[in-house]
Amino acid sequence: MPGTPPSELTLAEELLFLGLDPARSRPRIQFRYFRYGLAAALLADLEAYGSVTEERGRLVVLRPVPIGRPPLDQVLNELSAASAGLPKGKGERVTKWLRTNAKGAEQLAADGLAARGLIRIEEQRALGLFPHRQYHVADQQAHGRVLAAFHDALKGPFPDRRSRALTGLVLATDLAARLGAPWRVRRELRPLVREQWFAEAVRKQIYSDKSAANGAG
Repeated sequence: MPGTPPSELTLAEELLFLGLDPARSRPRIQFRYFRYGLAAALLADLEAYGSVTEERGRLVVLRPVPIGRPPLDQVLNELSAASAGLPKGKGERVTKWLRTNAKGAEQLAADGLAARGLIRIEEQRALGLFPHRQYHVADQQAHGRVLAAFHDALKGPFPDRRSRALTGLVLATDLAARLGAPWRVRRELRPLVREQWFAEAVRKQIYSDKSAANGAG
């Protein structure tokens, strides 16, 4: 429904909505890196519900009990199935999970926003061959409110854990600069990335990707 407040969105949905450029119908940053942030946002939500955590870079399922939010329950079920029978601390590495689930996280977030009437999804084919999606912002007022709330949160102190998580992911994906966050503010808030394991995993994976690309060049 148009006008859905951020608190009713999953963190991944809010991050995708925040990161969309209405003029271009696509994220403001490279999709590959943005998807890591969307996948990490799912983990951040699950941690907030006490369902998962991280130990030494690996995922640990704490409570495989349905939350009552379909996108999160789907991810939790998959994590629980993957970790069944494994010794504690031997779950999948967070960075590997981000790589594997990045595109699925995008689809979950986009479908959730579309169901609420906040975006419209257009299925296209690049060069007539490769399927891809464009995301048209359908509720400009709601988009403006989400963007304004993000800039208000940057002024601190953060009102809640969710705001800290969202800001950490925006910084980890380098989306903050594209949203107009001043360099001084980004520098001061950078510790939020390392303090939150899901955001730090995004930073590490993006760094790894860029290093590999530079090495190949």
